[in-house]
Amino acid sequence: MAGGGTAPPLKMGDVLLLVGVTLLIGTLFIQQWDQPVKVNSGDEPLEGTSRTFTGDVLEISVVAQNESNVRIQIYEDGEIVLDSTNLSDQDISVSQSYESNGGLLEWKVTLENEVDAEIDVDLDRAMFLTFLPYILGALITTAGVMKKQADSVEEEDRVMDAIIEDQDSSN
Repeated sequence: MAGGGTAPPLKMGDVLLLVGVTLLIGTLFIQQWDQPVKVNSGDEPLEGTSRTFTGDVLEISVVAQNESNVRIQIYEDGEIVLDSTNLSDQDISVSQSYESNGGLLEWKVTLENEVDAEIDVDLDRAMFLTFLPYILGALITTAGVMKKQADSVEEEDRVMDAIIEDQDSSN
């Protein structure tokens, strides 16, 4: 340790618990915490790409602060598959969904008038790959709990021998 002291070694059960819970909570924040992107007037169109599997669904939602035409373009493997222009304002949001056939998905959102807007893009995976980190985290956490229980039973069964010597006060 930095202060020159010593620390007991970290137990494997504690390490497994720490890694498993961190994986569970980290995955929850990374995958589920979705903030809409704020686009200010004069900004470039919002663009993005994603590698998709067959059946993945791309959802784009736009809410403009003032009345504006919103153009949403979606390309799959370089070919345009969706091009729509709709009117949006504070009360009317524009939403488009596209189910992918698998491949490279590119999207572009353009605001026709100079207005501020919030754009939310979600990609819902058709395969269970999204849940793989949760399963792995749960398995590692379970292994940590079982290891800690096994260690505690082992410590209860351990016999502590101590030698008690009578100190002679005459010396």
